Order: sequence, then C-alpha cells, then structure tokens
Amino acid sequence: LGGIPALTFTDHADAPAFSIMRKIDVTKECLDFKTTLLDMQQLLTENPKLDYFPVVRPLDDGEAVLTASMTRQNVDRLTRILDPMGLGPETPVDLMDPELQRPSDGGQPFVEGCPPHVCPSTTVKEVYLIMRVAHGENVIYVTRDGCLLGDITFSTLMSHKL
Repeated sequence: LGGIPALTFTDHADAPAFSIMRKIDVTKECLDFKTTLLDMQQLLTENPKLDYFPVVRPLDDGEAVLTASMTRQNVDRLTRILDPMGLGPETPVDLMDPELQRPSDGGQPFVEGCPPHVCPSTTVKEVYLIMRVAHGENVIYVTRDGCLLGDITFSTLMSHKL
C-alpha cells in the first residue's frame, strides 16, 4: 500500500517526519545567507538532482539555522540576472535582502523567506496535510530548534516504502 491511503490509513501515517526525511549536508547542499555568485553556481553544478536549496545561517558547531529557501530555477535565474556575462563570480549576494524576497516591482521573488518546516516528531500524516492543504508546497524542511536537519519532498512522501 502506498500513496495517499498509506498516509492516512496505516501505521505509516503516525511515523515521525524524522523517519522519512532526507538528511541534508548543510555544508554541501545549502546556500549561506551571505554568499557569492560563484558559490551559487557551484551548488547547482555539484547537486544536479536537487530542485530546492535551503538558505542557512551557519553556526560554529557545524549546524545551520534555516532562514529561507530557493528553487534551482531561481538560483540560476538570479545568477544570470546579477552577472549576465559571467565576469564577476566573486560578487557578494545577501540572500536576506528584502528585494529578493519581495521585489518592489511586484515581480516573482527569488527567495522564499520563512519556508515551511516541521519538527522531527511531526507525523507523516501532518506533513502531508501541511503540503497539500496549508501550503501547496513541494518541500517541507525538518528542523530542531531552528536548525536544519533534512527535507521531505512531495514525491518522496508519496513514494516512501512502507
């Protein structure tokens, strides 16, 4: 049994989010909130299968606080807009700049501030409801005390083996 029935009518529905999340390596799969165009391009190149990138504030102990999120498409779009000729790879980028989250021209934001997240003990059923009902999101981050642990995508949620 898989898909929606497994998320609502089986013991799997009450499993914690932690048990199905994909662990995120905060040093290799995330964008620092203050980054460079080169770092953004390298992240895309080194993670070709990822469609979502958490934006984090690193801590001294190797953990990182989740601050925002970007899609692969928006990371690529932003690097092309800020450096169309590819001549300034060391250009600094502050991903917490309000203009990137809520453009004054009313355009599409590059960065999603306050991305949807749950604590590790949130049930799989609750994650599903948050994704489909509350946000219509394709990714939910799992955090503990604000620190990023992992993510759950809708496709992972629907295909998770029981």
